[in-house]
Amino acid sequence: MVHHGALFVVMSLGLVVAAGGELPEGASLEPWFRLVGRLHPLLVHFPIGLVLAAAAVEGWRWARRERGVSEFTSVAMVLAALSAVGAVATGWINAWQEGQDASQTLDLHSWLGTAMAVVLLVAAWKTRRRDEPPAAAQARLVPARVLTMVSALGVGLAGHFGGELVHGDGYVEKALFAALGMDGAQSEDSPGEAIAAAAGEGSPSGAAVVRSVKAGTVDFRAQVLPIFESRCFECHGNGKRKGGLAMDSAASMTKVDDDGVAVKAGEPDASLIVQRIMLPASDPDAMPPEGERLTDAERELIRTWIKEGGVMEAVAAGVAAAPGAVKGPTATLDADLARRAAEVAQALRSRGVIAQPLAQDDPRLDINASLATPPFSDADLAMLQPAAAAIVNLNLSRSQVTDAGVAGLKGFDALESLRVDSTGVGDAALACVAAMPRLKVLNVHTTKVSDAGLAALKQAAALERVYAWNSQVSPAGAAALASARPNLRINVGQE
Repeated sequence: MVHHGALFVVMSLGLVVAAGGELPEGASLEPWFRLVGRLHPLLVHFPIGLVLAAAAVEGWRWARRERGVSEFTSVAMVLAALSAVGAVATGWINAWQEGQDASQTLDLHSWLGTAMAVVLLVAAWKTRRRDEPPAAAQARLVPARVLTMVSALGVGLAGHFGGELVHGDGYVEKALFAALGMDGAQSEDSPGEAIAAAAGEGSPSGAAVVRSVKAGTVDFRAQVLPIFESRCFECHGNGKRKGGLAMDSAASMTKVDDDGVAVKAGEPDASLIVQRIMLPASDPDAMPPEGERLTDAERELIRTWIKEGGVMEAVAAGVAAAPGAVKGPTATLDADLARRAAEVAQALRSRGVIAQPLAQDDPRLDINASLATPPFSDADLAMLQPAAAAIVNLNLSRSQVTDAGVAGLKGFDALESLRVDSTGVGDAALACVAAMPRLKVLNVHTTKVSDAGLAALKQAAALERVYAWNSQVSPAGAAALASARPNLRINVGQE
């Protein structure tokens, strides 16, 4: 009903203008163009469904050697052609209004969609039913059916590229590789690694930062990146570039275009990210567009991060590791453990988890379950047990693991980095964590962990960093642990 109402408003506006009417003083056509552009998702599925159905019908009739084009195909192709013209028109307007940056995927989607609208018009003309001699009808049958099949293939391919624009590059391929157990699934990087790759691109040393890092109160990897992952990456990360912005790419975040720049170092008020998150929810440019608004604390954290330079840390081999990205020296695993590690990694990838060796010559595992769908749970943790002695980095952020599940990690003695941030875990989980002999980095931000749980970490001999902002840990509790462990860095968001 909403779409129908919006379409009625747009049509009414067009009639007013066509009749010589005038828009209210101060009114702009731009919001109306934006509205028309956002009708694209509504219109684009209609011709795809019609053409695929028509192709299936004609394929069946062709196989059965039936004469003539079916009445369904004749009607479906006319409707598909007309709706394709509308889909193409709204698609071009949408790309213009939403500020989509030029890319190969966008070009393929746009121009292939436009070409298929033309092909559909020709196919609709060829498949129309009319009175004509049988010989003429038979001569027209093969071209009509070929055009129907070509149209189905073309709109399907154009739809695939459109899906990649929405869901990210390789949206279908990654799922296919994972289903087949192929190595292509291993190419998915975690969001932090994507930023690292972008930041280090073109640097002779595999660069550690976008700009020179300076000391600040905000830790990007521990405090800002989790906000981006949970609230922004659905549209602007993991291969998705809505509005031309990829927030897991340092180059994209600092690129200046006609609208401005997402992150302008030292100037939060001139940064588009800050401008958009501060807009009222009723504004069409407000971010995030759906769900709860960012909290005042999260907005202020992003502002402070940009004011302090907007540094997007990128960790490379040989550089001090960031939270959740601990990479130690190459380790040699016995053949049986290496085999189990490879089997566990493949099973996890089938579950939608990013699981890969630390390096080409290091078979130990780096596991990121934060993006798994449905969310990773205590039951899923049992999958890790056969490779417990080979898992070095484990990211359970935003999963559904509980204290009981984390307690089941007993015996994961190789673990050096553990993320359970943005989960429901509390103090009971830290008793097990404190007994991990090699754990260096622990991230428990946005959890139920309190001062009591933090105190248990006094016994974690290898622990170097704890990230506990937005948890129930108080500055006094953090200070008490820091006093007992002077070399342990504890971040509760007030550093």
